[in-house]
Amino acid sequence: MRCRSLPSLAAIVVLLLTGCESHAAASGVVLMYHHVDSSTPAVTSISPTVFREQMAFLEREDVHVMPLFDLLAALAEGEAVPDRSIAITFDDGYRSVLTEALPVLEARAWPFTVFVNTEAIDAGYGGYLSWDELRLLGRQGATIGNHSVTHTHLVRRTTDESEREWRLRVTSEIVDANERLESEVGDYLVPVFAYPYGEYTVEVKSIVREQGLYAMGQQSGAIGVSSDFLALPRYPVATGLEPDDFALRIRSLPLPARFVGEERHIVGDDDRPVLRLALDENDDIRRDALACYATGQGAMAIEWRSSEMREFSARAEQPFRPGRSKVNCTAPSRANAGSYYWYSHLWMRPLSDGRWYDE
Repeated sequence: MRCRSLPSLAAIVVLLLTGCESHAAASGVVLMYHHVDSSTPAVTSISPTVFREQMAFLEREDVHVMPLFDLLAALAEGEAVPDRSIAITFDDGYRSVLTEALPVLEARAWPFTVFVNTEAIDAGYGGYLSWDELRLLGRQGATIGNHSVTHTHLVRRTTDESEREWRLRVTSEIVDANERLESEVGDYLVPVFAYPYGEYTVEVKSIVREQGLYAMGQQSGAIGVSSDFLALPRYPVATGLEPDDFALRIRSLPLPARFVGEERHIVGDDDRPVLRLALDENDDIRRDALACYATGQGAMAIEWRSSEMREFSARAEQPFRPGRSKVNCTAPSRANAGSYYWYSHLWMRPLSDGRWYDE
């Protein structure tokens, strides 16, 4: 199965020049859940009670819940989608999607997507869905996406592994999972890949591109026609997310940012990485109020590189700690009070001795 082509320059220009009707928009928000369970790790869980409250909030806000692939394919083609469009996703395929999330979503006839790492299903790991249960979810409105075979860190090479061997292994993780999914849940399979742990690099993205898939990360932000469809943002939802913060994410807009220079995601011990971005023309963005925040460091120093405020750089005040870090850049909307344009960049730092951090 192949996805539609990435958005053409002509399609983006038409949207920027003509705008959209009041009932339509050129952006959407994707939510990412793991467990809907009070007994599982808080960092990847949300209680059934809070999940029900969040879905009730979406209903009150009159959002338009779309199938994930429909949302991505429309935006990739430069097409407008209904205003306040949302897609709901679950990573890994835990049983609580069936026992806790499905009744809440089914009552509203809302679609959703489950990203599956196939080895866990084949091995019958505890707490995971079975193939029969995934097919049941499909009949109830779910689609299934690829989350690799083993849920490994795709960016890492093993000891003495050449670049060619690494590429073959990562390709196999994606291709073999897709073949397994096709054989078990082919009627519900969509050509969308979710990076395990949300980790990717330019090299990993190139492998995903070869397979003709859209790809989702775990960095924050909304999706628009100019987004990178090989590293699309989602908002992770877990214990501790306050209702006001949840609402802020639902109302967010995509900051139309492009890299200036090299795209980079891995940093070293003494590296204070600089994020350099260029913004597309959009008079609704309050550039004077743009701010960037680094994981564990707070606000970053912003330097505008032109008087038109089209390009800026944000530098970390100190090196990142080993592990995954994010830089989130936001700017208020002029027309929509309480809405922020949002962009997030992933950084990864190995340990000082070159080994990768544990999960």
